[in-house]
Amino acid sequence: MKQENPEKLAHSREILQALKEARGGTLLDSHRQMGNDPHLAQMFLNQYRENAADTTIPRKYRELIVMAIGMATGTTTTFTVHAKLAQKYGASVDEICEVIRMIFFTCGVTKLLPVLENLDLEAIDL
Repeated sequence: MKQENPEKLAHSREILQALKEARGGTLLDSHRQMGNDPHLAQMFLNQYRENAADTTIPRKYRELIVMAIGMATGTTTTFTVHAKLAQKYGASVDEICEVIRMIFFTCGVTKLLPVLENLDLEAIDL
């Protein structure tokens, strides 16, 4: 399924370009898929900008929080992207694993297993 309306596509491309710039030059496939609906793409861009504007919480912790929300809701893209960003901004493996333990404690094994299957944690050999 693909948007065919040239005006909507042109509007979406403008919005996606603005999102790409706001994200430091990258877009995910999910962002481009949102481009089928310029209203949805605009809503996402507005939320992204609003969230990025308030930086009271240091970036490492913001990324850990978003990662945890992604884990709790089972949103693979969210928790994998934000786990990498958390590390980029100074989170240790121990801090990420602590969040995983909190998710396991509060959400149970149904949220733990997808996290372990999708994060780049190495298995420990015996």
